[in-house]
Amino acid sequence: MINKHWWAMAVTTVVLATACSSTPATPAPTTAATGTPAATASAAATASAAATESPAASLVPAVPSTPTGYAALDKALGADQPFKGKKVTIQVQWIGGEGDNFENSLKDFEAATGIDVVVDRVGSSHETVLRTRIEGNDATLNLAMLAQPSAVVAYGKEGKLVDVSSWGSNLLDQHKATLPLVTDGSAVWGIPYKVDVKSTVWYPVKAFAAKGYKVPTTFDELTALSDQIVADGSNPWCIGMEAGTATGWQATDWLEDIMLRTAGIDKYNQWITHELKFNSPEVKTAMEDAAKIFFTDKYVNGGGTAIIATHQTDPMDPMFTGDTLTPGCWMQKQATWYGPDFFPDVKANPGSTSKYTIGADGDIGIFYFPAIDPAQGTPALGAGDTLMVIAPPDGAAPTEETQAVAEFLSTPQGTQRWIEAGSAISANTTTPASWYEGFYKLKVAADILTNATAFGFDASDLMPPAVGAGAEWTELSSWIQGNGATPIDTVLSNIDAAWPAQ
Repeated sequence: MINKHWWAMAVTTVVLATACSSTPATPAPTTAATGTPAATASAAATASAAATESPAASLVPAVPSTPTGYAALDKALGADQPFKGKKVTIQVQWIGGEGDNFENSLKDFEAATGIDVVVDRVGSSHETVLRTRIEGNDATLNLAMLAQPSAVVAYGKEGKLVDVSSWGSNLLDQHKATLPLVTDGSAVWGIPYKVDVKSTVWYPVKAFAAKGYKVPTTFDELTALSDQIVADGSNPWCIGMEAGTATGWQATDWLEDIMLRTAGIDKYNQWITHELKFNSPEVKTAMEDAAKIFFTDKYVNGGGTAIIATHQTDPMDPMFTGDTLTPGCWMQKQATWYGPDFFPDVKANPGSTSKYTIGADGDIGIFYFPAIDPAQGTPALGAGDTLMVIAPPDGAAPTEETQAVAEFLSTPQGTQRWIEAGSAISANTTTPASWYEGFYKLKVAADILTNATAFGFDASDLMPPAVGAGAEWTELSSWIQGNGATPIDTVLSNIDAAWPAQ
């Protein structure tokens, strides 16, 4: 059974970091503190995400001390490097600075063990390419990351993954909050790696101040601000959802965040299991609220029809016009993993440091996507990435070096360098709270979670893949691309029709 309250447990370390920090714990929308400590001294933290908000990264190698409780990992970390020269391949969805952050998280492990971890960065076609490789029994693929727990379980049931339930008490105990999402009976089909907060909106701090705009704390205030921006001759929203074969995932995030705010957590959880159908009044109401933003004249830069045509890395580009005081659009709803990697100057010069700073007193800030129905409080939407160990096609057990890499990625050190870049929250609940201190984005995430009255895991990621990563993506994309011409009832009924027979 899925633990619907896992999210609050998984981010305990982040909340603790807020309490341990010298920065006062204040509400994220208006007063989240920003730190500007010394630049990192570690080569592992040179990714552009670190450029605007990095305390000094640790010079101590990011590998766990032995013994770790993991047989293969302890063996790999031995002084004789028994797996030196062995190669392990992992496919991930992360590109650009995100991909750099992940690879940086592996460098110290590679140096300590001699294992060559080959990272295949696929990007927006990740799910499709991964499906082809797994179904085709690609013997060159050893590990893979996936953001959809339902798909992880489905692959496990198909016999495509290794059950990691016997890998030791550390793995089970340190991921208790998130393991239920990828557990089927006694089998555990994946290792939770990192988590993200999605209930966030990015905005130009200095431009807001120059125009006298206030960060909205309710949906009515958000609508009033949007109307004011239109009246002032600009477009309030920067929205772009084109993501190759994954186009539509951002539309599901919009629907989920609104569902939590209008229908509440209980109805939201019923929706995940199809006890509450898509064509229910609750989901239709959420769609109507989303439509007000997507299709209201001049709300979206380029108009509603540009949403699907604009690549997901580009919608915020107009926010950076001139001196950022006269942006072409003002707000982008996007998760906390977003950052300088997707700012136009870094995209033009990959690996460079952005001239734009992130923070409450910087160029770009983040506020909480506001509440709608006061009766539903201030919920938070979250998601996570899971590491899968691919079952060798010959029926053999995974190699020891493959198991060692997977075990390493299950430890706090498996995300350490990414955390030091200010852009990750580990799914391992023993991750030291001190690692999170001083980072604006992680502080915002902690404040949102501290103030949250309910927590919802990304619903589409928990629904059957044919629905959450299939019909829902395509039907919502077609609806948006058509500027809302297709009746909402038709869109929702089409998604219901894709639900697998019980």
